[in-house]
Amino acid sequence: MRGARRLSLLTLTVTSSLASGAWAQGAPADAPSDAPSGAPSEGGATTTAEPTASAPAVPSPSAVADERFEELKAQNEELREELELLKEDYTYLEQKVEKLAPIAAKVTGFLDVGFFSVGGDGTGIRPDFGHAHFPELADVPDLDDHWVFMGDPLSTAVNARGEPATTGDSRAVTLDAIKGRKSSFLINTLNVGLFAEVGKNTLFTAKVDFLPRGRDVSVVDGLFLGDYVDVRLAYMEHRIERPWMKLDLYAGKFDSVIGFEYRSQEAPSRIEVTPSLICRYTCGYPIGLKARARWFDDDLILNVSVTNGSHFSEGFPLYNETDTNHLKTAAGRLSYQILRGLEVGASGMFGAQDNQAHEDIYQWLFAFDLHYHRDNFVFRAEYVQGRAEGRDDPAVEAKCADVPCLDFRGMYGLLGIRLTNVVMPYLRIDWRDALHEAGTSFIYISELIRATPGIRLDLNENLIFKAEYTVNRELGRIPQFPNDVFTSAFVVKY
Repeated sequence: MRGARRLSLLTLTVTSSLASGAWAQGAPADAPSDAPSGAPSEGGATTTAEPTASAPAVPSPSAVADERFEELKAQNEELREELELLKEDYTYLEQKVEKLAPIAAKVTGFLDVGFFSVGGDGTGIRPDFGHAHFPELADVPDLDDHWVFMGDPLSTAVNARGEPATTGDSRAVTLDAIKGRKSSFLINTLNVGLFAEVGKNTLFTAKVDFLPRGRDVSVVDGLFLGDYVDVRLAYMEHRIERPWMKLDLYAGKFDSVIGFEYRSQEAPSRIEVTPSLICRYTCGYPIGLKARARWFDDDLILNVSVTNGSHFSEGFPLYNETDTNHLKTAAGRLSYQILRGLEVGASGMFGAQDNQAHEDIYQWLFAFDLHYHRDNFVFRAEYVQGRAEGRDDPAVEAKCADVPCLDFRGMYGLLGIRLTNVVMPYLRIDWRDALHEAGTSFIYISELIRATPGIRLDLNENLIFKAEYTVNRELGRIPQFPNDVFTSAFVVKY
């Protein structure tokens, strides 16, 4: 706009100059004397003209006007070029802004920072030394009492990812990323989410967790410095809408279709700090194909999927991303909203067992869930039961020596009440009963109940603080040992 105004002023100047030149060209010069040279002066005397020095040539008014016009023309051309460059710069910047603005609007994520303190040595398991509590296992040849574990290796979770403070001597859950046997500040997660529209009704979604962890750099076999990247989600979604149905199709690494808890397992959306004891069976991110159909204004929803492996979480050993057999895993969930805010669902999964190559060893589960959310009141309950069949080795007396096996069942109930726009106390009760066997390598005997009271503070739209205390209590013949957990999280969304 500034360049255009300058161009208009120059045009007016040129026009004015040309008009002035034209007027000067038509006006008379200084008039000479009417008396001829040598004519007698008044009084009769005769005068003689004295010679004078020659005066310099004065350019004609038309020449001055032409020169001034050419000068203004050159200046006008220079300004025109400058204006064109400014217009090009403006267009380039405008295109950059148009490209960057949608991207900025579709980059999301959060930072989860916490502090935890765990009782005992930080683990949720203890060996059955001398087979004191399960003497019948003393008769199993080559089964060392050090590898008979009592308790749950994931019961001392300290963050939304379900990472335990330490796995200790665990032989099934071996990723000991935190190694925090007592207490520690921790960057739980730096999460980055990417969303983009790549075609009509087609979306791309990805979420990545960056995890600052540590290792002993004096250990030669250690991996880098302990930091690692976890690709949580990476999928394409295509949406189809009809008057009688909405259909969403997915391909890639997507959310589980089992139960309800998977919907709110990330730190900003989860009411609590830590997941339930059964989240390991329902909160995974499988790879494959998924379809979700919705009817009656989303009151009736059907989710089905075909994936490489189960919907177990990656922190549990019966999970794989790349498959090792031909038989895939089929899963589904049917849910119905009975009343406003009240939803019930049933889920199931069946396929070849993860992390083994046989086609005829199966892994299955079924689950039921109920969710009620109305005004400031939230209640949720889930039950799950399943089995990974495993396989015995005829040459080994211990069970499941060829392929590990697992029998499990568990449930939880969660109650939360929002007292104000900021304050929300909650209470979760968990129960899990499981037997995990792998020949003479290990046996896990888990039966426990735990209570987790806590509080969530939504300080503003983007800042959340949560704190909770988990009381772990072993059941049956498993002795009590100190493994209670205090943990907290300060979450910043962007």
